[in-house]
Amino acid sequence: MRHHAIAMTMSVGAGVLLAGVSLKVAADAIQIAGPVPAALSLLLGATLFSACNALLMHFGAAHRKRCGECVQQPTESEQPGSGIAIAVGNAVDGIPEALLLGIALRDQVVPLALVFAFSAGNIPEALSSAAGMRAAGRSYTYVLLLWSAVALGGAIAIAAGYVGFASLSGPWMPRLQAFGAGALLAMTAETMIPEAFHNSPRFSGMLAAFGFGLLLVVDAITR
Repeated sequence: MRHHAIAMTMSVGAGVLLAGVSLKVAADAIQIAGPVPAALSLLLGATLFSACNALLMHFGAAHRKRCGECVQQPTESEQPGSGIAIAVGNAVDGIPEALLLGIALRDQVVPLALVFAFSAGNIPEALSSAAGMRAAGRSYTYVLLLWSAVALGGAIAIAAGYVGFASLSGPWMPRLQAFGAGALLAMTAETMIPEAFHNSPRFSGMLAAFGFGLLLVVDAITR
């Protein structure tokens, strides 16, 4: 796919994720835990993700998407081990969503809007990363195996979170929810929004707003 097409889907996906985090995750955490504990937990989650992302830059995973700052992913000959770093980076991107879904699935009513938001947000990420890997000379087999492993790992992380969070009670659950929301906000800001708006077609902001509004409609339908 051309960069502009991926940027358009990235704009919509970023809007959907921002709506899911702000309206479904952070709002619930603030209501239950209080604004100050929720804000501190959110900041801690964002800080941890940004630190991990900065560390991965030293191993060739800074541009694990197609564009970012429009610097192509390094090939293995240019930077040995960069393929593994890119794989780890993609897995790190999915950790906040797995954390939040593991918590959300403990509710008696599954928040389908949140599941939709994470699914819609992951599609452009996968498209972009796969295009970048192909541009860097990585094979179709490599791309398919990598994303299959990321998907399987995400499912396992959600299940582990669902089981592991069962013992948590009191203020820990909403604080952990806010922690995941902060990490997801940092992921959206550092890996999705730069590509969505860099050299992208006009009306990218409108597309992001469309994604935000789309989740509002999905949320209203699935309640």
